[in-house]
Amino acid sequence: MSLDSRLATVVEAARSKKAFRVRLLDVGEIASFTDTFAFMSGGSDRQNRAIAEAIEDALKQTGEHPISREGETNGNWVLLDYGDLVVHVMDEETRRHYNLEGLWSAGRDLELPPEEHPESEPTP
Repeated sequence: MSLDSRLATVVEAARSKKAFRVRLLDVGEIASFTDTFAFMSGGSDRQNRAIAEAIEDALKQTGEHPISREGETNGNWVLLDYGDLVVHVMDEETRRHYNLEGLWSAGRDLELPPEEHPESEPTP
């Protein structure tokens, strides 16, 4: 089963800013307030904000705007709430500390699209 285009856009935008440990979790059957969590990590507060901004910009191009955006002042955890999709961009320490993925472990992992690697230049 392939990922819907909206979630693929989120993953692509996150990867464009070098997000790592990207994970999509379907929680629609176990959560009353959202259907999908997107988790990803950045290496710094600045990178976390850049990842969140890239995701927000990419979804704006499709006409979507977050209901709320939180955490950009501190930057160690930036949250974008789209109602049925909640995006968490965290540094690794914050991600381990809060362990949201463990709390929602009854959810179903969604398969991510393969990472695109630019073809290497041929050597002369």
